[in-house]
Amino acid sequence: MVLSGYGDASRVTEDTALKNLQLETLRETVDGLDERDRRLISLRYDEELSMEEIGRRLGVSRMAISKRLRTLNRKLNRAVN
Repeated sequence: MVLSGYGDASRVTEDTALKNLQLETLRETVDGLDERDRRLISLRYDEELSMEEIGRRLGVSRMAISKRLRTLNRKLNRAVN
């Protein structure tokens, strides 16, 4: 049957729409963070620095960076899901 794949196309469209909504929500949530947290996210995910490297740059321990990133990740996950 010609329409046998119609349901799959509809599902792909829904999945794409959901991913776009989640991405927009993530962007808005990141934009709403304070400068310090946005910088931390940028150093970790844009510049791909290790927690040790971030700690050295910011003058704090790796553990402090780890805790802050864990808190931020939870916050961002809650916003998206």
